[in-house]
Amino acid sequence: MSTDHHPSSDFDSKDLSEILDEMATAHLQQAAESERDKWKDMGVTALHCVFWAWLGIACIGLALHTTDITYGKAAFYAGVAIGNGGVIFSLLAAYRRGEERGDW
Repeated sequence: MSTDHHPSSDFDSKDLSEILDEMATAHLQQAAESERDKWKDMGVTALHCVFWAWLGIACIGLALHTTDITYGKAAFYAGVAIGNGGVIFSLLAAYRRGEERGDW
């Protein structure tokens, strides 16, 4: 009985170039999926930013139409806080999700 071990038998009759092609194809597919997920998340984040900005502007608009000075100031500062805070929150959340995915 021969104890010779031929290295090519480990590849189950696949050529090394075929294995490398399969690995490259799988890598390109994963990269495309990752890029798609990143842009989808950025689009959703942009919509969130638009929503928070719109809500802040709506509160400031309410402040302009309020006849009571106390309610007007409260609505104005709430609009500033909601508009700026919501956008900042959305962007920081997007950055955190990108870090978890490995985007940057």
